Amino acid sequence: MVNRPTDTPLDPRLEQAADWHARLQGDADQAVWLAFTEWLEADPSHRRAYDQVESLWRQVEALPAEPQAAIIDLASRRKAEPAAPANRSRRWFLGGAAAAAAALALTLTGRHTPTPLPELFETGQGQRRTVTLADGSSIILNSGTRLSVALSADRRAVVLEQGEALFDVAKDAARPFTVAAGERLVTVVGTAFNVRHLDRSVTVTVTRGLVDVGDQTGGAKVRLTPGQQISAAQGQPPGPVTTVDAQAATAWTQGRLSFDNAPLPQVLAELSRHYPLPMRAEGAAAALHFSGVLRLDADQAVLLETLQGLLPIAVVRQGDRFVLSKRP
Repeated sequence: MVNRPTDTPLDPRLEQAADWHARLQGDADQAVWLAFTEWLEADPSHRRAYDQVESLWRQVEALPAEPQAAIIDLASRRKAEPAAPANRSRRWFLGGAAAAAAALALTLTGRHTPTPLPELFETGQGQRRTVTLADGSSIILNSGTRLSVALSADRRAVVLEQGEALFDVAKDAARPFTVAAGERLVTVVGTAFNVRHLDRSVTVTVTRGLVDVGDQTGGAKVRLTPGQQISAAQGQPPGPVTTVDAQAATAWTQGRLSFDNAPLPQVLAELSRHYPLPMRAEGAAAALHFSGVLRLDADQAVLLETLQGLLPIAVVRQGDRFVLSKRP
């Protein structure tokens, strides 16, 4: 049973963000989008508030049906409206001025314990960032990564929206640590592991301890040990567990990329995540393979010179990208 807390003042920025999120669902016209953009750009705190509302809703959607319905019902009671829809949906939940506060103020255990607002962390292209959480865990974010973290009394939950991150989790048996990435859910108590969520695919690599990889429906889990890796494309069952060089797989945390007989298009796709201009192979160059370690702190022109010295390729800039072709 969920207890209903007393009303508490809601940060007006979160209230506005919740209302905007509701208005933008469905058929919002151009005038609404223009007004929203104006509000969003008026103050940096508006963007942060809107991101927090989006992250909150994702966490509510990830809950099982019964507790999710309980939160939505409680949120609706916080602000009665004359014509409440029969099906209290996303719009009803977020449309109430105090909806975000209601979900944040409740836990599903029956205890009146405020739930902390998720923290958002992200990196731009070519950036890496290390974050230390309040529980002592640390996260290293790779280039172009976005994730949110929610720490509560009984769990530690991360949503990896996109990108790649290395997690070093402080041991706390009373608070399991989960990482949701696409359809996959990684569960640990204390360990170190890498999660990559790119191109509708998730790859998990363990560097220390044990990790359980399943889906967000609570289905069967696969246990990984150090040096093991598993991948799954969206909508597909996970592939087999493979043995990998975990240090090579996480070399990006040290500003390096390590490749072992990797197809050149794969190498260039990975490098393009870290540099301003994309790189691609054409013709016979696409059949080449590369083994070696490349430093990410090198200028892009220097990097391409290095590749030309290691492979029989020529590099030409075409507009806003570099094209690599095989030398005769």
